[in-house]
Amino acid sequence: MILTRGMEGCLYIFPLAAWKRVEEQLEQLPLTDASSRAFVRFFYSGASKSRLDAQSRVSVPQPLRTFADLGTDVVVAGAPGRLELWNPARWDAAILAVQQDPPHPELLANFIA
Repeated sequence: MILTRGMEGCLYIFPLAAWKRVEEQLEQLPLTDASSRAFVRFFYSGASKSRLDAQSRVSVPQPLRTFADLGTDVVVAGAPGRLELWNPARWDAAILAVQQDPPHPELLANFIA
């Protein structure tokens, strides 16, 4: 599995097959675009390969723990193709933000039918 920086201050955990698909998409970004280069740097520079230990735990490297402000309590959230690791306070703030400003109805049209 691959751990890397995620959006909104969380961490992403990708299975290797999903990570390969992400890499293929990142490779399609234009090298001539500064924001694309910056995002690729952000995403790749934090990437770390890991595996579950004998007790099904994953070790998170300190730079990633610092980035996500992870302490002893961590929220593990499922997402399409990945898991997300969150600091509980950041998680609560992210959920509250969605509740206060939900996505536009047209984005949800295929899910609510």
